[in-house]
Amino acid sequence: MITRVLAPRLRTFEAVARTEHITRAAEELGVPQPTVSRSLARLQEELGVVLVERTGRGVRLTRAGAVLLPHARRALNALAAGGREVAEATATTVTLAFLPTLGAEVVPALIRGFRQRYPEARFTLFQDVWAASVGRLREGSVDVALTSPLPGEPDLEEHMLHRQPLRLVVPDSHPLAQRDRVGFTVVATEPLIALKHGRGLRHLTDELCHRAGFEPQVAFEGDETHTVRGLVAAGLGVAVLPAHPHGLLPGTAELAIDTPGAHRTIGLVRRIGQTETPAVAAFRSFVINEGPRLLAEGLG
Repeated sequence: MITRVLAPRLRTFEAVARTEHITRAAEELGVPQPTVSRSLARLQEELGVVLVERTGRGVRLTRAGAVLLPHARRALNALAAGGREVAEATATTVTLAFLPTLGAEVVPALIRGFRQRYPEARFTLFQDVWAASVGRLREGSVDVALTSPLPGEPDLEEHMLHRQPLRLVVPDSHPLAQRDRVGFTVVATEPLIALKHGRGLRHLTDELCHRAGFEPQVAFEGDETHTVRGLVAAGLGVAVLPAHPHGLLPGTAELAIDTPGAHRTIGLVRRIGQTETPAVAAFRSFVINEGPRLLAEGLG
C-alpha cells in the first residue's frame, strides 16, 4: 500500500500543501493538473477526511490536513532514506552462491583478496549444493556462482577456473588400496557411497557410471564429502571424490582413476543479460584472473 499507492499520494499532498496551489504542485511534480486533483481526491477518500479546501485560486489545508502534513513529511523522508540505503548497499554488495566444498578455504581466500583491493565491498553468501546454485542463477537471486560441474545452459555464461582430478577412495584394508591407478569400471562391482542427488559430485559420478555402461550399487548416500569419507574409512564401501586437500583421512586410500572425464571442472557462472553493478563486475573480473591460482592452492 505505502510504496504502490499511498507514497505517491502523500508526495502529491505534500507538494499541494507546500505550494498552496494545484497547478504549481503539478508543475513541480511534472504531471498534469488533473492527475494531482485525482490523486488528492483518492487520498481523501482513502482517509475519509477533507485535507484541503479552495481559497480563490489556491488551496489551504483543513485542520485534518494540517495534522497529517508532518506525518506525511516524516514518512516521505523515511522512504527516501531507505531508498538511499538500499541503493548504497546494492552498489557495493556481491551476492555469491558456492559449493560447500569450496567454503572452507577457497571462498574466504577469494573474498579476502578482493577486499584488499575493494575494502568497501560487501557479500551476501549462499552455500548451496550444485542444483540449488544453478537454480538461483536461473531465477536471478544471485549475481554469480562458483560451481561444479558447469551447467552448460545457453542462458548462463561460464568461465572455467580449475580442473580437479577425481579419486577412487577405498578403505585402507581394501585389496585395491595397494594400487596407484584403476579404471572406473572397478566401481561396478563395489558398494558405492555417494553424495545425495542434486550435488555436483553425484551428478559427475552418475555420468561416469553411465558412460562406463553400468548402474552403480549405491549403498549409502551422504550430504557432504566429510561424511562420505568417514563411511569409507569405516569399511562400508568406496567413493568417487576429489583428492583430500590435507592428506588422506585415516583408514582410507586414494587411487587415481584412469578414465577420461574423471575430473570436476570448477568455474564462475552468471546469467546472461542480468544487470551487473560495478562491484559485481569487479569481483567477476578478479575471480577470472585470480581464481585459478587460488583454487589450485586451496584445493591442493
